[in-house]
Amino acid sequence: MNTKFKYPGITGSTMKFISVDGGATKTISIIYDEDGEILSAGLASSSNFRNVGVKEASSNIMKSMDDAVKRSSTDWSEIAFCTFALAGVKDSDQSTSVINDFISRYSMIQKYELLNDGEAGYRCRFPGKDGIIVAPGTGMISYGRSGSLFDRCSGWGWFIGDEGGAFYLGRRAIQEAAKIADGRSDCDGLLLNSIMDKFNVNEPRKLVNEIYKDKIEIRKIASIAAILSENARRGDSASRSLIEEGAAEAAKCAIALLKKFKRNDIQVSGYGGVFRAGDLYWKPFTEKILEKFPDTSFKKPLSGYHAVLGSMQIVLERHNLMLNEEDIEEKAINLDKIIKKLPSDELKSDLMM
Repeated sequence: MNTKFKYPGITGSTMKFISVDGGATKTISIIYDEDGEILSAGLASSSNFRNVGVKEASSNIMKSMDDAVKRSSTDWSEIAFCTFALAGVKDSDQSTSVINDFISRYSMIQKYELLNDGEAGYRCRFPGKDGIIVAPGTGMISYGRSGSLFDRCSGWGWFIGDEGGAFYLGRRAIQEAAKIADGRSDCDGLLLNSIMDKFNVNEPRKLVNEIYKDKIEIRKIASIAAILSENARRGDSASRSLIEEGAAEAAKCAIALLKKFKRNDIQVSGYGGVFRAGDLYWKPFTEKILEKFPDTSFKKPLSGYHAVLGSMQIVLERHNLMLNEEDIEEKAINLDKIIKKLPSDELKSDLMM
């Protein structure tokens, strides 16, 4: 039974909470009550301060929360607690301090907690259980738990690594397009033409001017991952090969954690926008893991914005409402319905859907 908790100064008969999940591409906020009902959602662009700067990251977080509050007909005085699962939290003391500094300036928030986006996202697939998640969003991070041991893999950022994520796939696609343009590749021109269309240029060398601007457009390059999926379904071998390459890199994260845990009975799952490619990515991902750990079992992955349900699970657990895996699946379906009702321009710009 859910024991009702009360916070000083909170109005209304039912407490409400906000959980925010943000990374290099999107920021999502959801409002839910103490019974676990999701009331609304708000979207915004990147909240990774390393990519867009502190001012823009803070503004995007605030926008997503404001929209969620308005859509739920909730007043800020009814919000008892907020969680912020953001890229950069717990990566280092310095990055955590930067994030805490601008979050603490939100005057309407009374109580909050900072969470690492990958650590919180783990809970959206394995609430209270051992397991390994691989999260190919714009970047890449993997988390696993075995008993009291909780470890991570990847998450080094777009310049150092994040192999298998959307930015990695986009960058590799541009590199392969250049090879096609030079005649260094035997592939046909579909991939090259797709990249030229994406950057609105009419000849390959003009890509240099569009890509090497004052600032690398991380979100735009990451969005090429969706083009690879579309091309692969049309039979383009170069695009399929790149997706399989990314999936193999993602599999290395799970394999590394399986080796650390010295167990072959831990289930593997994931979440992230790249999984929208379906079996084009998921099948080679699982196959690579099975080559090393043939007894591994898998759980279907979720899309990137579902990671916010991990934060929700953490909050409700502290208020004596336990969400199991089946509950999370149900919440994911409900969240999908809410997301689909949001303005199409927001879905396109913030979720790239």
